[in-house]
Amino acid sequence: MADLPGRWRLGLTRILTAAFGICSIAWAASSIPVYRAEAALTAPAQRILAGDKFSPEQLDALTQQIDSTPAGSLRPSSLVNVATIRLRLAEIGLQSGNAQLSSQGFDKLETALGAALDGSPTNPFLWLTDYWLRSARAGNPGVGLKSLGMSYALGPNEGWIAVRRSPLALRAFPSLPDGLADQVVVEFAGMVRSGFYSEAADILVGAGWPVHEKLLAGLVQVDEGNRRRFAKVLEWKDLDGIAVPGVETRPSRPF
Repeated sequence: MADLPGRWRLGLTRILTAAFGICSIAWAASSIPVYRAEAALTAPAQRILAGDKFSPEQLDALTQQIDSTPAGSLRPSSLVNVATIRLRLAEIGLQSGNAQLSSQGFDKLETALGAALDGSPTNPFLWLTDYWLRSARAGNPGVGLKSLGMSYALGPNEGWIAVRRSPLALRAFPSLPDGLADQVVVEFAGMVRSGFYSEAADILVGAGWPVHEKLLAGLVQVDEGNRRRFAKVLEWKDLDGIAVPGVETRPSRPF
């Protein structure tokens, strides 16, 4: 009889060990598919942010993949990836000119974006995406400026976001409050300072052209070396004749 407590403890230990093993197996069985699904979303989202193109077949596969992945099982970082993919699909739907396809893309992006912002409320890229969605849906770049302002407030110095944000903000420039307009000008100078010369040049002669004098004037705060390199890129792009502050302008070609 004196041996019963020892046997009882041994039996209890075995039961607990077995229960732990069963729980571990159950956890692995439920978690591994989720981790695989999350890993499969990472590469496409990164490719989208890098500007890579996708074939229609690849886009169909991406659509099926995120449609079959329950958002409730994903971590915040993966919800951001889903929103990034949904953004690209919504852009393609808008470009197609098909109103139904465009509306569906907007709706799915709105759902994905809501889940992503719940998990990552300080992500400046998500707020920029929210601005794009609101303005694209309204067909008016002056709509959703609060979200644009949040993007600037939360990520004022992130170059990869600036490259995407600056053209959108410049299209809305006439509607921007003074403080936000100043941030747009400062952001353009920051791109030149950070070495995004080619991207800044394209933005300057694209969305930024209506206010190009303000953007160029804002470059006075950038060091001379960066300004000269930026002027050189303008020249390489056959955009010589644009006066970068403090840099001698080569005469325009007569043809």
